[in-house]
Amino acid sequence: MEAVRLESVSFAYPKCEYNALENVSFSLEKGSFSLVMGESGAGKSTLLSLLKKEIAPVGRLSGKIEVSTFAGYICQNAEESIVCDRVRSELAFGVENQGKSVEEIDLLIAETAAYFNLENKLNSAVSELSGGEKQLVCLASVMMMKPEILILDEPCAMLDPVSAERFATMIKKLHRDFNITVIMSEHSTDLLYPYADNILFFESGRLLSLCPPVKMLEYFEKNNKKMALSVPLSLRLKDKNIAFKPLPEKSESPKSALSAKHLHFAYVKGRDVLSNLNLVLYSGKINAVIGCNGCGKTTLLKVLSGVKKSYSGKVKASGKTAMLTQNVKDVFTKETCGEEVRFGEITDFLEISGLEGRHPYDLSGGQAQRLALAKVLERNADIILLDEPTRGLDSVLKLKLGELLKRLCKSGKTVLVVSHDLDFVGDFADYVSFMSEGRIAVTDEKRRFFASLSFYTTSASRLTGGRAASTEDIIYE
Repeated sequence: MEAVRLESVSFAYPKCEYNALENVSFSLEKGSFSLVMGESGAGKSTLLSLLKKEIAPVGRLSGKIEVSTFAGYICQNAEESIVCDRVRSELAFGVENQGKSVEEIDLLIAETAAYFNLENKLNSAVSELSGGEKQLVCLASVMMMKPEILILDEPCAMLDPVSAERFATMIKKLHRDFNITVIMSEHSTDLLYPYADNILFFESGRLLSLCPPVKMLEYFEKNNKKMALSVPLSLRLKDKNIAFKPLPEKSESPKSALSAKHLHFAYVKGRDVLSNLNLVLYSGKINAVIGCNGCGKTTLLKVLSGVKKSYSGKVKASGKTAMLTQNVKDVFTKETCGEEVRFGEITDFLEISGLEGRHPYDLSGGQAQRLALAKVLERNADIILLDEPTRGLDSVLKLKLGELLKRLCKSGKTVLVVSHDLDFVGDFADYVSFMSEGRIAVTDEKRRFFASLSFYTTSASRLTGGRAASTEDIIYE
C-alpha cells in the first residue's frame, strides 16, 4: 500500500523564474524509511513541506500529490515549532483540539513522556532544555497525535553528535515499533543511510534516482556525483586498502589574534553560562570550539563579538570582528536578497547567484546560510566568528566553505568556528578546543585533539582508532 504518491509535480516560489521542483514523480510504500539527499537548494525542503499541506509554501504548483493519511512534521529548528513555555503544555497542545477529555490527555502525556524518557522534564520550562531535549519534545508532541507518516527536514542539523545519535535512534525505534512511514532529509547521513529502505537523490529540483543505499552509492560513483561524499565514510572505505600519514610533530603555537581571559557571564545572576573561561584564537588559522548543546558555545561567540558583555574578565582582539549567528534569518531585514547583500564575486563563489529577486525567507536552509555568510564576509572583518556555519549545507558546499575559510586565513584573517559538525572541523580546522560547563577544557592541534577523544570525534578518527582526523590523513594503497 502506498503512503505517498507524486505525479509530475512542479513548483515555483513567487517572483521566481525557475522551478524549485521540476516534474517529480515517485511513490513510497507504507512503513518504508526514505532518506532524501541532494545538494543545498536541490528542492528537498520544498518537497517535504509540500507533503504537509498545512505548511505548504505559496507558489505555482502543478501535478498531483497524494498523502494517504495524517502526517507529522519536524523541522530543523525546534524553537520555530514550539509554542508553549512548559513541556507538559507543549505535549498537550496538539491533542487538545481533537476533542479528548482531560483524563485521556493526561494518560497520553504520561505514556508519551515515559516512552521518550521525558518524565523528569514534564514540568520544566522549555527554555531550560538543551537543543536535543527541545527536538525530542517536538517529536513527542507530534507523536501524541498518532501520525502514520513522519516527515523530518534535517532534524539533527542543530544537535551535537551525542544528541543527534540519540534522536536518530529514537526515529529508528518509532519506525520499528509502529511501522510508521518515515521521509527524512539529513546532510549528515552516518546514522541513518545504512538503515534506509530508499534513497531519493535530487539535483536542481529533479529526482534523478530512487534506489536502496548500496545502489545509490554505486550510482554516485558511476556518475561521478560529488554527493558520494555524503555517504558514510565506513561504506566508502569498504574493501579498500589504506594507510595513514604520520602524525606531525608538535609545532610552536602561532601568535594570538584574540585572547579571552577569566570570562564570567550570566543571563541570570548566580547562574554562570561562562565560568572562568580562557581562550586564544591563533592568527591566520581556523580555530574551532566543539561541545554539547547548552555548554555555552553560542554565548561565548556573543561575548567575543561584543554583542554581550561579560561581568568579569577581558577580551582583547587585534582587529575588527564580525559574527554569523546560528539562526541566520535573524539577520535578514529586507524584502529581497539583492537588497541584503551585493551580488558579485562572493555570492558567485557561494553559488547563490540568481537569487537577487527572492525573499530571504523563501530560501532553503542552505541558501539562507550562504546569504548570511555573504553579509558577514562583506564586512571585511579581521576576525570572523561563525556559529554552526555548515548547518543546511551539503557535503559539496561544506568543501567549498572550508576552502574559502582557508583562503581567508592565508590572506591574514582569523576564523573561529563553533560547530557540531565534527567531520567539517576535522577536515578544515587547525586548532580545536573542547568546551564544557562554560569553560574551555583543552585546546590542541586538530589531529592530536581528535585522537584523544572517543565520542566527540570525527568519523575518520573513530574508524581508524585515532590514526586519522580526516580523509586527508588516509592514504589509499
